[in-house]
Amino acid sequence: MKDIMKILRLSIIAALLLASAVLFPSCKSGEKVRMGMVKDIEHFPKIKDYDVEFDCVSPKRTFNIDEPAILVFRLTNISDKKLIIYEWRMIDDYNIKLFVAPWQEGMPTPEQDKWICLEPVIKKPLRRMTLELVHNTSTIVEKTIDFKKDVIKKDINGPQTFIVYAELYLESFPLKSRPATITINP
Repeated sequence: MKDIMKILRLSIIAALLLASAVLFPSCKSGEKVRMGMVKDIEHFPKIKDYDVEFDCVSPKRTFNIDEPAILVFRLTNISDKKLIIYEWRMIDDYNIKLFVAPWQEGMPTPEQDKWICLEPVIKKPLRRMTLELVHNTSTIVEKTIDFKKDVIKKDINGPQTFIVYAELYLESFPLKSRPATITINP
């Protein structure tokens, strides 16, 4: 009987130790843990040795000034290695910021002070997930621009052309897309 009680006590202690290991994971320096989920890490390591394409793939490139311009960006891993982004935000829109500048055919790329940066307005606490892209897989992110409110801020008389590019809004992977042109009509 004593042996059974001893085995029972040892199994209860082992179960408690296992439960505490699952419920209270160890933290790395800079991590904040709430209920077992990592909420924030002070710094994410830089991603190196990647081969990706990052482009605006929107089929529609002409918009009216009174309607939102919805641009679609695609990030594709063309490397044979798996691309893992640990700091990807669960709301895809939060992962990209846009740069917009007036432009005309034949003009050089605008100077840096001519670009308008449209960063995402993050209203909720950030929830992150791991984004894994194997060879030839992609993720799509849609971005909406209100040209009348955020870029032009006035009425226009005729069509205006803009050059736009996206940049990943990530510490570990600061990648820029290739520029694309869009037209805004009055």
